[in-house]
Amino acid sequence: MNLTSQKIRALVWDLGAANSSKRREAAEQLSMGDERAVLPLIKALKDGNQGVQDAAMRSLIAIGGEAAAYMVLPLLRDDVVTRNMAVIILQELGKVVVPMLGPLMRDKDDDIRKFALDLICEIGECPAPELLQELLQRDPNPNVRVSAAKAIGALRMSGAVPALVEALRDTEWVSFAVLEALAAIKDDGSVEAVAELLMSPSEVIRSGAISCLASIETARAIAALNEHLEWEGISDLERMLTVKSLLSAGVIPEVKGIRELLLELFTGGDWDDKMLALMGLSAFREERALFHIIDAAGSLDPSVPDCEGKLEEIRSALARFDCSPALIGLLRDARLKFRGLAFLLGLLGEMGCAEAAPLVEQMQDSNIHDIRNASVKTLRQIREAAGAKGGKSGPEGGQSIRPDGEKID
Repeated sequence: MNLTSQKIRALVWDLGAANSSKRREAAEQLSMGDERAVLPLIKALKDGNQGVQDAAMRSLIAIGGEAAAYMVLPLLRDDVVTRNMAVIILQELGKVVVPMLGPLMRDKDDDIRKFALDLICEIGECPAPELLQELLQRDPNPNVRVSAAKAIGALRMSGAVPALVEALRDTEWVSFAVLEALAAIKDDGSVEAVAELLMSPSEVIRSGAISCLASIETARAIAALNEHLEWEGISDLERMLTVKSLLSAGVIPEVKGIRELLLELFTGGDWDDKMLALMGLSAFREERALFHIIDAAGSLDPSVPDCEGKLEEIRSALARFDCSPALIGLLRDARLKFRGLAFLLGLLGEMGCAEAAPLVEQMQDSNIHDIRNASVKTLRQIREAAGAKGGKSGPEGGQSIRPDGEKID
């Protein structure tokens, strides 16, 4: 409901009250106002109380429109705190701000040009796309050139790829931003120039080039990364980054010692790293990883949605190992905690691993309730799987297993 003129005047008057709570409440209620509330709210951004400032900022965003954008723009030249609030407001106002940014892109103040470019990057629209390339190539301020590169990447301007490639020779800071832009655009034509940076003396640039090539994902880009893994001067950290980048692109690296690298990534990395390594370890059917994978699965809580997704990925990966002796043998591994053991029992049951039945039978005497229940369920699943195949399940070919684990003739 829009506020009446009388109510707006009353609230504007309250913005000057001695009580900060009253000022904050007035600023909040003015969110239902119109253009007449914009200037008083802008003044309230300089209130000595942060709560009042925040309320004024939210209300300006709520009112929105060209008038609010036009009146907030001059605040970009104000003190740091006010300027930061202005940037947030303009970002939230969105596309209505874009037509007003053209003149700011040519402003004499370096900071203003940068703010304009940052807003273009956040909003995702530019009033003068051709000017972005000009700023990238000719602006005297490196921070402005960085922002121009980021804006080009955010807008996915494939026509600007030649200008970006040329800018790879700029300072390290600008070059890194250009690599990020090329990664966003994913143009195969930039691969050769980016691959040359894999030999850069700067580790920062080499890391950026690795990530860029992995994002481009074309055959030439992947080949360049695989070739880089064989470079004699590559550091252990850089080698691992290259491996992770290739795995992120869905490619298992072709390099000597890759299994060891994948094991290291799984055992030493965070969950994102573990999920990347899992793909390669399962493809290689690397049995040395089985304990670590099962142990990691046991650390997850199935009731948590994110954990359930990880568990599904682990189950799918372990399915490649089928009912291998190494997988079944983990039932005897004393290092495996009970939750990991319960996960393994469930996995063997889902896979219908009749070969695991003798060991699973022994688990029915466990003093851990969850293990006893899991073993009974696993034996039932093994029996059902054998029945579906028209065969027998159990330690002996002429016997089957009842749901309670007992053999029947």
